[in-house]
Amino acid sequence: MGTQYNFSTINYKIIRKRRKTIGIKITDKGEVIITSPFGVSEETIKNIIKKKQKWITDKVKLIKEANFAYNRAFKDGERFLFLGKELELEIIKGNKPICNAEIEGEKVRVFINLSSMTSGDTISNAIVKLYRKEAARLFKERTDIYSKVLGVGPKRIFIKDQKTLWGSCSSKGNINYNYRIIMAPISIVDYIVVHELCHLIHMNHSKEYWNTVKSILPDCEKRRKWLKDNGHVLKI
Repeated sequence: MGTQYNFSTINYKIIRKRRKTIGIKITDKGEVIITSPFGVSEETIKNIIKKKQKWITDKVKLIKEANFAYNRAFKDGERFLFLGKELELEIIKGNKPICNAEIEGEKVRVFINLSSMTSGDTISNAIVKLYRKEAARLFKERTDIYSKVLGVGPKRIFIKDQKTLWGSCSSKGNINYNYRIIMAPISIVDYIVVHELCHLIHMNHSKEYWNTVKSILPDCEKRRKWLKDNGHVLKI
């Protein structure tokens, strides 16, 4: 639950939670979400938004422009990100009864039935299915590598399509990865893997937690910034 507010040109929603700090999150739709501890006044929140106004408006504009650019038609020649590189969509008509996709070289090929009506959603679903499969394979591989380095590993790995999280670690020792990270460069994939594995050691974002992350990835802040700046383009 949350309350809608307006500050200057910024529309935002406040969600109250049991937490110590105020967080600002821009969703992949360009919505501004303010997560605040109980008891913090609206005036305090407004002052924080005022200080961050330029960053918020610039970020919202960037995401909305990206959303416009990513208004897919799912036709030959469209470009799709995969591990930081662009793949060109090639639609191949044939006799296969099921629409499926595969990656070959610098192309993502989608095979559709010659006699059936195929919508953009059908092609999109085929690409998503392929990306989820590739994400499951790659995340397991990279998790195994860094688990040996850190000396910890998850009980189970789940591949999800999370709207606001790139990854998460449960108290049961399971790790969830957002399949859309497969679109980012491998350095960002590794950052998410290390980020979540370190939560098996520290279930928080304390100084000790970040020191552990930095011991594996000294440039983790650079990778984290890349994700903040470019995460909105990781979509199909």
